[in-house]
Amino acid sequence: MAEADFIKRLCTNNGSMLYDDLVADLNRGGWLSYERVDTSSLENGELFSIVQSNGEKWVIAKTKLRLCKAKSCLGCANLHLCKKFLLGECPFGRGRKPCRFGHDLMSDHNAQVLGIHKLESLDKRELCILLLQNDNSLLPPVCHSYNNGPGQYGKCEEQEGCTRLHICKRYLRGECGCPRSHDFYEPHPFTTLQNRGVPLDLMPFMKDIYMNIEFMRVRTRGRPPQWNAGPGPRPSASNHVDYNMASKNPEASRDRNEICMYFVKGICVHGDRCWKAHSTLPYRWEARDGQRWTALSDNEGIEKDYCNPANTYSKGVEPVCFDTMTRGLRGVRRLSTVSSVVQPTFMLTTEWAWYWEDEHGDWIQYATAAGGHSSASIMGEDLEQKYQEDPSAVVEFTAGSQTYELRFQDMIQTNKRYGTKKLVRRRPVFVSAADAQTIKTSKKAPNNRSNFKALPTHWDKALTPETGYKRVTLQSSSKEYMEILTLFNTTMRGFNIVSIERVQNKALWEVFQWQKDLMKKNSGGRTVAEKQLFHGTDSKHVDAICHNNMDWRICGTHGTAYGKALIKT
Repeated sequence: MAEADFIKRLCTNNGSMLYDDLVADLNRGGWLSYERVDTSSLENGELFSIVQSNGEKWVIAKTKLRLCKAKSCLGCANLHLCKKFLLGECPFGRGRKPCRFGHDLMSDHNAQVLGIHKLESLDKRELCILLLQNDNSLLPPVCHSYNNGPGQYGKCEEQEGCTRLHICKRYLRGECGCPRSHDFYEPHPFTTLQNRGVPLDLMPFMKDIYMNIEFMRVRTRGRPPQWNAGPGPRPSASNHVDYNMASKNPEASRDRNEICMYFVKGICVHGDRCWKAHSTLPYRWEARDGQRWTALSDNEGIEKDYCNPANTYSKGVEPVCFDTMTRGLRGVRRLSTVSSVVQPTFMLTTEWAWYWEDEHGDWIQYATAAGGHSSASIMGEDLEQKYQEDPSAVVEFTAGSQTYELRFQDMIQTNKRYGTKKLVRRRPVFVSAADAQTIKTSKKAPNNRSNFKALPTHWDKALTPETGYKRVTLQSSSKEYMEILTLFNTTMRGFNIVSIERVQNKALWEVFQWQKDLMKKNSGGRTVAEKQLFHGTDSKHVDAICHNNMDWRICGTHGTAYGKALIKT
């Protein structure tokens, strides 16, 4: 039974082990009744795959066993077991209506099939690991298009809608420093796996399973079974990107053309791998320098001039032409944060104002009655919303008794009765460096801007500090107290609750809202599921957690059963 023992030991270790460790482990006793292990059974290519990694030999568990997909099978050589039951729990398992697929791992049929494949000693979890890395119907494949070509999505035309896994293949073969996804908990990989029924408790094993799948795939295709820990050699095809070089020079493989909202706030967990530009201000002016864009030193001055719709040039020795976006012979561009109408609750988004030029050369903001003109029936915020929806749209509105048409494509306003045309300009509302700092550290933004993350209505606003946190004791008779008590008692019965405190940390609440909005955007607008979870910890860590939140990278003893997150409430 040496083969069955090898398989079981591999499956308890997420499907693979170092060859020497596997043999030594079994030789130490407790697994086999005899003193030395007969390793000749590891040469069975139907049960084991052997690969090399940095001169070390690894063994991966294989099987030809698959789940039967027929709802009413009279008899076959596959396993009669429900996929949802195998992965975790089946919704039909506890109801009146029984599941049409089997929930009995050791039924007569299944026991016979498992015995044929030398898997009769595996429990459900071990069998699940083995089938996940061998039955290609259970997990989504890695997206080949995503791994080819430059840009955030490579050559994947489906982008966020892709049902394949957006994960770096080189990362699955070892360590890699490229800008592609190296984290199964990132929104796209995580959502894709969840949609295929992978439960949260299996997420920590996904890297090991996909690595095993990749190594067996390469070996099956007849390539040398070499498993390199570092990034692979540079692809010879001209349309491939050398991600090893790209990691040293990120601009070589991607162009960051939007400012990261998280970095503006001061927190971006992605660091150099972030697909957006990092700037402490919500705007950045850059000039083209060969194949690169370099920041202009008079950034704030150019921005202030640009925010005035009457200006077509900035001040200074080398002015920027706003109409042609040039500075001398060099091209110029302006990076900014997302529009405030797209993310109305984010701080330091870009608020855009809309103006039209009257017959005197004055610039009139929409929905105002300046200069004796009738107020337009549409506000600048409405125009911005329509512009974000379709930059080539034509919008109709009225002002007094006249009807007008505004074409976004050429930024011309036309009187539909007389045919007179007026220039239109879209310019940002100016935010200085001092303003930006004030917005980050105070409740009220300058210029009455209202794009802050609204605090929860049940928080005690008087006890919410601008920085740091406040612990507020809940009244035992309050609705909030009773809700938390009920949730806690659902899984932790028999404990006496001494007190419940609400942690009011304004900065962490805003970051939590940003992350939720980002996840909603990345999941095609679907509502993000929120869970109220409980985390046990030492009392000495409470202050640090209240200040900085839980960090999955240092969770240590208590683990991360529901995923890797920097934001939890």
